[in-house]
Amino acid sequence: MKEYSRKVRKAEARHRYWHIQKSDREFFPDTDAVFNLEFDGDVYEMKINHKDDIMTGKLYARRRFLEGDRIILTKKNAKLYSLDAPDTELYPS
Repeated sequence: MKEYSRKVRKAEARHRYWHIQKSDREFFPDTDAVFNLEFDGDVYEMKINHKDDIMTGKLYARRRFLEGDRIILTKKNAKLYSLDAPDTELYPS
C-alpha cells in the first residue's frame, strides 16, 4: 500500500478542498474518476476535478479540517483509499 501525507493549507481548510501537487498526482486516480474514501467508519464517493482538487465538503459532516491538520491517505487499491486525520476535531454541533 502506498501512502500520501501532508498538512492542510489555510485556503484548503477555508474552502473545503485539497489541492494535489503535480509531483503527487500519480498517487491518485484520473480526473473525474470516482473513488471511495474510507474515513471515520464511513465510505465517501470522491473524485478529483479538472483543477486537481478533491472537494472535501462531505467530510465536514463529522470532522473539521483546519490549517495545519495532517491528512494521511493510504491507497488500498485502484478505487479505494483510506483517510486518517489525527489532528482533526469533531465538528461542533
